[in-house]
Amino acid sequence: MPPIVEVEGVTYTYPNAEEPALRDVTLTVDEGEFILLTGPSGCGKTTLCRCLNGLIPHFYSGEMEGEVRVLGLSTREHPPSELARYVGLIFQNPDNQIFSLTVEKEVAFGLENLGVERGEMRRRVDWALEVVGLSHLRHRLTNELSGGEKQRLAIASILAMRPRVIVLDEPTSFLDPKAAERLFEILDLLNREYGMTIILIEHRVDLAVRYVDRVVVMDGGLVIVDASPREAFTSPKTRAVGVAVPRVLELSERLMKRGIPLKRLSLTPEELLEELQGRLRGDGGWSGGEVKVEGAEPIIEVIDVSYTYPNGVKALDGINLRIDRGEFVAIMGENGAGKTTLVKHFIGLLKPTEGRVLVDGVDISQVTVASLARKVGLVFQNPDDQLFAESVEEEIAFALRNFGYSEDVVAKRVDWALHLLDIEQYRGSSPFTLSGGERKRVALASVLAWDPEVVVLDEPTIGQDYAQKERLRHFLMQLRSQGKTTIIVTHDVEFVAECEPRIILMAEGRILADGPARRVLSDVEALEKASITPPEMVRVLRRLSPYGVPCDILDVEEAAKVIAGRFRG
Repeated sequence: MPPIVEVEGVTYTYPNAEEPALRDVTLTVDEGEFILLTGPSGCGKTTLCRCLNGLIPHFYSGEMEGEVRVLGLSTREHPPSELARYVGLIFQNPDNQIFSLTVEKEVAFGLENLGVERGEMRRRVDWALEVVGLSHLRHRLTNELSGGEKQRLAIASILAMRPRVIVLDEPTSFLDPKAAERLFEILDLLNREYGMTIILIEHRVDLAVRYVDRVVVMDGGLVIVDASPREAFTSPKTRAVGVAVPRVLELSERLMKRGIPLKRLSLTPEELLEELQGRLRGDGGWSGGEVKVEGAEPIIEVIDVSYTYPNGVKALDGINLRIDRGEFVAIMGENGAGKTTLVKHFIGLLKPTEGRVLVDGVDISQVTVASLARKVGLVFQNPDDQLFAESVEEEIAFALRNFGYSEDVVAKRVDWALHLLDIEQYRGSSPFTLSGGERKRVALASVLAWDPEVVVLDEPTIGQDYAQKERLRHFLMQLRSQGKTTIIVTHDVEFVAECEPRIILMAEGRILADGPARRVLSDVEALEKASITPPEMVRVLRRLSPYGVPCDILDVEEAAKVIAGRFRG
């Protein structure tokens, strides 16, 4: 049987670009495969996906060499409207592909364009909504859905057209951990039960590795690794380009370096548990200490705050919170928990329906957003909500000039921010020509450049590869050492586990837990209520707790040390 997707010698250069985005890419995909496509930001992953449904060369012009065939159909000769019957592309941000007012009409939209008969259309809409678990929301307005519901709707609208191939570009970026797991379960169902071929771009490798058959790693427009998950993630080429590896695999490697004989490197907690079962001593328990967060003086105080949106949705319900000067805080919780609503109060974009918010002792209801912006810098979840300048350089310089800095200082701060976020090469480019991850870095640079006293980052890791996350983590640690108050809103539990800040856990507009990372991230009951899955290390160590292994270790090296110490020898 011939491959369902064939990419032969494809080189592609975007209009006005100096370098190709793809370089002589050759790749085949068999029907029914579940493939993870990964690599550093800007490596060509999204560009390759655009080739698979004909957006390149029909929508994006540029120069293309080579051939792409889907079910034997050349994407040069067949437009996206025809290829949509066979291959569906789901974007990173579902808002970019939702057109209709209601859920049901959105799922029917593609079928109407394909001219599907009405009775068949109804059957397909019902089936697609049932598969993704949205049948009960079929009459809901699409703008009232949560991020996870919108992503499932985007998948349903593609499923209804019954494509043979589904291509997903970082579909979990805007999802909380529980919603991300549910999405992967849906993809696994589609792959196993319905035989759909799935090509997935995803940075959450700990989750993806449980489901995929094959991993394709790209760098600089080239395919550098194409192998099984175990072979791909242990390949020196994969490590050399800074792609994240599953944390259980890293733990296995560190155990072997400590002399623990393992039959093979594990990819999942289940595999590692099987390796270690019965080989650890169970003599005695462990009692861990807790780091107490000591505050100096408050920089932000939230006093009995409730907030209700004009449509009647109560987003915050009696919040009391104190953040001290110099603290590093992560606010976590499911989509719709009230996290973004809360931090918008810190800069005065929202004013409490009830209660008070004080920033450095000043009630936000008494001051303007502009005056608060000198003290509090907010980077939005969606960078497009705050980017507007014609070039990256102008974007970063805008606030500095508004604040009255001299041109010499503006130039120095712009250079510093460009270097910090690794976007010097885009200085003269329009922000809107960049990838989602790159636009996120531009928005972050535009805020960091004026050095606010409080930095608030809403989902800063969205669209960022492992190397960029590491740069961000080191920068946050640097801010912490300098006494800067830093607040991040995030779903990225592994990133938080590595940073170990104070964690505020939210659900339904209320605070469920507040404390050190080790305590909160090992409190499985509280995490469950907030739709947060425990970090990978906590998942592993909980299964080893009968052997006296502590459950609140977040660092891989520390986990390896403790496990090795209990090995029977």
